[in-house]
Amino acid sequence: MPIATALEPVSVISNKRNLKYNNFEKVPYNNENFKVTTIKNNSKKGKYFTPLNGPKLSKRALEIQNEEFLLSKGIIIVRNNKYHPESNPNGIINLGTAENKLNNVEMLSKINDPKISTVTAEQLLYGPNPGSDRLREEIAKLLNRHFNPKVLLNKENICVGNGCGPLLNLYGEVLFDAGDAFLVPGPFYGGFEADIKYGARVYPIPVQHEEDDCLKVSEESLEKALRNANRPVKGIIIANPNNPFGRCYSAEQLLLFCNFAKSHGLFVICDEIYGLSTWKDIVSENIEEGKSIEDYECHCSECEHSKSIKRIESNIDGESNKFTSIFSLDLPDPENTHGLWGFSKDFCLNGLRIGVTISYSKTVMAAIQKICFLTCIPTNIDNILVNILSDEEWTDNFIINNNRKLYKSYSHLTNSLNAHGIPYVKGDSGFFIYIDLHQAKIDEYDLWMKLLEGGIYISPSQAFFSKDSYSERNWFRICFAVEQKELDLSLERLYKEITLINLYRNYNISDSENNNSNIINLNYKEGMRWLLFRWHKHKLTKEHRQASRANASEGEGHNIFRIVNLNPNQE
Repeated sequence: MPIATALEPVSVISNKRNLKYNNFEKVPYNNENFKVTTIKNNSKKGKYFTPLNGPKLSKRALEIQNEEFLLSKGIIIVRNNKYHPESNPNGIINLGTAENKLNNVEMLSKINDPKISTVTAEQLLYGPNPGSDRLREEIAKLLNRHFNPKVLLNKENICVGNGCGPLLNLYGEVLFDAGDAFLVPGPFYGGFEADIKYGARVYPIPVQHEEDDCLKVSEESLEKALRNANRPVKGIIIANPNNPFGRCYSAEQLLLFCNFAKSHGLFVICDEIYGLSTWKDIVSENIEEGKSIEDYECHCSECEHSKSIKRIESNIDGESNKFTSIFSLDLPDPENTHGLWGFSKDFCLNGLRIGVTISYSKTVMAAIQKICFLTCIPTNIDNILVNILSDEEWTDNFIINNNRKLYKSYSHLTNSLNAHGIPYVKGDSGFFIYIDLHQAKIDEYDLWMKLLEGGIYISPSQAFFSKDSYSERNWFRICFAVEQKELDLSLERLYKEITLINLYRNYNISDSENNNSNIINLNYKEGMRWLLFRWHKHKLTKEHRQASRANASEGEGHNIFRIVNLNPNQE
């Protein structure tokens, strides 16, 4: 049954293209010894209850069950066949979940220090629901140092909870009524859909970006979305830095959102969870003496070889902008401008589940604190974070070094993409970029499944509620905050699958060959030798080969030489 999807093996899940959750089986009850329970009420008549035919769900739960959340579906598939370099080397590598694995050694060393993590008798008791005063003070100091708010933050502006997802739902509970909606620039982080809809019953209305700039949204587009909304719109939710694009909005664009909101009686929620992972800005502002920005790029042999290869431009790049916290602006309506931040991304602590609400409104903060007992964090985690943040020198050095690692990993990824002719939107923040896989020329969902079968999980545009159009689909978000060896293996698998897809189409290779396990299980180098063998076997004409070489030399990204990074003169 669909309700058991999470327990099914990957082979079953991957074939369920159109999951339906509204056909529940009724389980007959045949126990003859069962007796109907009678409950007496104040009247003389007894109230009789008939036995339930199987488990019953609320309308809310049934609605949730009827929806397919692609991010969760991908994670389920990955967890059933998770990659491990030793115990499961052929498993699926997860570059779809935004986790930073580049600082495990540094963070574990800090957390496991007895001075940081010692549990006291006081921490065995309940702590304050919104987080301890000390923790909220330390968070306010951190954000004041790095986000430069126009009005300095203090503990009264902060509420700490078990992740930004639950805290977004808290905003949903106190700012919206069930059935309300919010405007959100699309494509948008898919978690917004689940975080605020599944609990608070608040619904997203995507607003289309301009054709030539993925982070430019016009006032006309906002007006159109508001005018055509089929639900009451109460606010605007944005992510800055943006997810899935890995880029920052301009200060002008942020003010456009805020001014539009004020003029229409809306509030703004700005998710700044990647605000301290703005690696382009942070690395540029902290260049060590005697070094240049190029010194922080990757200089491995592969990168040195491919640095000269020209990038295929994306038509939605637009302008790159420095990170601007929304709280650093001269806000037109500060009482109705709220924020989110957390430790999951900037401090590589996804598993600890620590998020933060930020608001200047005493009324909103009072409402949040009234119900934040539902999202409070463990007292020992509170204490660990206090001990980390109070060491400001360590904290600020960690932020700088983390961003240097992200910048290096980004340069390694983009050098490789350039060498293989794959377009992408230039990034400047976060752990991921948006890559264009239109060259595969197959349906996005089918491509996603083929990549999973090939051992790599990246997130399709549909997981970010992209517009159902040719230009918006077949983009994928790929994360790069992993060790280089794992990133390289992931890219090998990506290039191999794209190459095989193009080969099957361009050279009319049969389905039986496609399904040949000896072909599918080839490693990358073996696969390239096999491709050359097929190239000769299909007896391509001399003219065809020359044309392919010419295309490769002209920098076209969709021919077989470019995709597999072969020397086109190799026969």
